[in-house]
Amino acid sequence: MTNPGAIQELIGAGLGIGLNPAMARGVAAQVPVRWIPVDSPDCRRTLTLFWAAGDRLPAAARLLRATLTGWAWDSPS
Repeated sequence: MTNPGAIQELIGAGLGIGLNPAMARGVAAQVPVRWIPVDSPDCRRTLTLFWAAGDRLPAAARLLRATLTGWAWDSPS
């Protein structure tokens, strides 16, 4: 499960703990969770880009895919 709102709902229901990016704080503001900042170079999260089979992507989606797949992810920013 990777949806930040769904993860916060599960945490709020007492079903565990999780890691969510800071930008997810506003997704489910009503969920009673406790946010603790984690700042470590060893703390990483894998994001996955999906698209439908075939070549019917709009130009903006093709540009996003090309940008993300061509990015030098391992180099320091």
